Parts: sequence; structure tokens; C-alpha cells
Amino acid sequence: MGLTAETEQSAPDLWLPQVRKALLGEGRDRPDHPRDTSAELKPFLRAFGRLRTRTGHQIGGHAVPVQGPVEYEIAHGALGSMHAWGDRSHDQEAERWVLLAQFDSDSDARMEWGDAGTLYWLIRPEDLTAHRFGRAGPTVQC
Repeated sequence: MGLTAETEQSAPDLWLPQVRKALLGEGRDRPDHPRDTSAELKPFLRAFGRLRTRTGHQIGGHAVPVQGPVEYEIAHGALGSMHAWGDRSHDQEAERWVLLAQFDSDSDARMEWGDAGTLYWLIRPEDLTAHRFGRAGPTVQC
């Protein structure tokens, strides 16, 4: 079976710091938990959710996370365990990573990541530009 591709839209996860800043403006208090959603964002979140209906395989664009932004998982690995969600340096590091590729579990391709999870590779834009793919960081979500 040959490989095929099609172009689709993607959008960032709504609790990434740069997305909240763009939608809510500067100086807004961050929620206690990343999945707490302000009232102003709830209608947008519902409409946005209808656009992102499946994870799937993807090259570039924005990651479709199974359990929250994968950028934070990569940032955690890059900075070490001393930085928790909400820590400014953790937010800044998460903003430095972009999706290189994601591969969903796929029985047709005989790929299974954990319990029907998704495998992600993220990279810093400067490393992507310089073709330093060895600096990409992997993570998996189930």
C-alpha cells in the first residue's frame, strides 16, 4: 500500500501560554490548572473542539495532544524536573518547541504506541532550519 498525504488545518492547544496571551491579552491571571477555562474562552473552545476531531498522523503544524500540550512534556525534559506547570521558565521553554511529526496508533500500519497512544517529535525552529534532526525530542501520550 502506498503512502498518501493531504493538507489540513491545525491549531495550537488553547492552554499554551502564547495562545492564552493572544486570546486574552497580557497580564491575565493564569488558571490554577491548565484545563480550567475562563468564561471568555468557553464558546471559542467549543467551536475549536469541533475542528479537531482526531489525532492521526501529521508532519508539521500544531500537535493534537491526547493529554495536554506535548510542548510542556518536552520543556520538562529539557529543563529537568525542577520546573512545574505555571513556572515562567517552563512556559518560555514550551514556547520554543514546534511539532516535527506525530504518529497515531494505527492498526493498518501495525503501529501501536502504548494503549492506543500517539508518538510525537518536537524540535526547536532553529534546529529544524539547520536540519539538526538529532536535536528533536520525542514523547508519547496514551
